[in-house]
Amino acid sequence: MNELIDRIFNFLLGLNIDPRIVVLIIAVLPIAEARLAIPIALKCGLSSMQAFFYGFVGSSLPAFVLIAAFIPLIKKIAGTKLMNRIGEALLKRIDAKAAKITGGKAKQMLGVGAFVGVPLPLTGVWTGCAVASVIGLSYVRSLCSILIGNLAASTLVLLISTVFIDYVNIIMAIFFVIAASTVIVLLVKSFWRKKAA
Repeated sequence: MNELIDRIFNFLLGLNIDPRIVVLIIAVLPIAEARLAIPIALKCGLSSMQAFFYGFVGSSLPAFVLIAAFIPLIKKIAGTKLMNRIGEALLKRIDAKAAKITGGKAKQMLGVGAFVGVPLPLTGVWTGCAVASVIGLSYVRSLCSILIGNLAASTLVLLISTVFIDYVNIIMAIFFVIAASTVIVLLVKSFWRKKAA
């Protein structure tokens, strides 16, 4: 796994693109977000503050659009033959996460912020936007909750990555394994549910 991380890293450096742009692009991507962008930024030689800034900003940018567009987009994907299983699996997971967030608007905001603040795959900005949409938080409340949660997650990732800087490859490898296994489990569950129905 260390070799794979080094190959990916060397590929990114070989593109001759400013590392800050690379970090921003990685941070915008679903699942990766700041959780992967910050360790990569540190590995690229960016300072802790630069890594935090570009990881946080890049992972926060999608929230401005996703809060309003994510659920309709997933429903559209679920309606296609090619992506039906993935779309349905995502909708079920989002509904399950949203069902856990109950109470008044303040508790819902706190719940969404805490959900996004856990730096694990599928608990980030992208999923947080979907959860906020499902529970019916307003755009402004959703955005505030998600940005505060992302600030907490980015801070935790930065702390872990700087304290264990010598183990950044291992941190990224663990992230890849967790993300890949989560996506595979979702797809397998969706496939078996469809077969059983």
